[in-house]
Amino acid sequence: MNDSISDCDTSEKLSNLIAKIACAVLLFSVMGATVFGNVMLIFKVIRKADFQRKINVFVISLAVADGCVAILVMLPSILQDLISQSLLHGTLISKVTFAFDCMFTTSSILHFTCMNIDRFIAVSDPLKYFRKMTSKVVTMMIILCWILSTAISVTIVLLNSENVGCEYSLNVKGMASVVGALLAFYIPLLLNIVAGVKIVLKVRNRNKFLCNDLEERSTVLSRRQHHKLETRVTRTILILQGAFAVCTTPFFLLLLLENLFGIKASYTAWFVVAWLGYFNSMINPYLYYFLNKRFKNTYENSHRKCIQYENKI
Repeated sequence: MNDSISDCDTSEKLSNLIAKIACAVLLFSVMGATVFGNVMLIFKVIRKADFQRKINVFVISLAVADGCVAILVMLPSILQDLISQSLLHGTLISKVTFAFDCMFTTSSILHFTCMNIDRFIAVSDPLKYFRKMTSKVVTMMIILCWILSTAISVTIVLLNSENVGCEYSLNVKGMASVVGALLAFYIPLLLNIVAGVKIVLKVRNRNKFLCNDLEERSTVLSRRQHHKLETRVTRTILILQGAFAVCTTPFFLLLLLENLFGIKASYTAWFVVAWLGYFNSMINPYLYYFLNKRFKNTYENSHRKCIQYENKI
């Protein structure tokens, strides 16, 4: 009987060990892909040195924030949850890692919002874009992203965090979590949705305006091209906004459910939704580089063709 119990315990421990190793390998891969993607994006932008397009400045700052998520947030999470809790033993270390978590993930969300605002201004009023989005304005927006994210994380960690048993992790309770979620996620999410919808509508209206006087034969071809453009623009916006919402919403939704309605989530649930949010930092550089490049080239080519044809007639 004792031998049987011992065999079961050994089997269970081995199963848990294999699961932890597999999970650690997967999460280390995510961390590596996040670091590689963001470093690659920074080098791509710096090599082109195209800083006249203000969005590239936001891209670099966002890549820095997402890279910090990989090194200073993902790595401690893997070490604490899957390797050994004793590596990050102590209240001070727990507070520092938790502060990094709040700061860099919030900074990533705020940078995403600023980039959508920049894109909206560029599409809605391109003639006045450089007068509105000056270097000083862009610099102030980036500084505000970092200051606000730092202030939120420091306030939450110092004033409204508490230790959870012997796990050396921190939880945020009460109104601090609600206010922090509003500032760090729900208000930016609303701004992102509004900007995304307006961008799609502006692109559609501009295409109709640019080519409304073309000849009947050319109009048929033109409409096909512009319908294809509108579809690509809409798809790009939906992919960017959808990836952001899918990755970040579960964590902040669970945060509100627990603090407003008393719904308790397991430690595993928090671990999963937290890593889903970190995953957004991994896919950001790939989405921005490939989708925005395709969107920019397609839109500018279509715009140029319409103008050239209008000049001919």
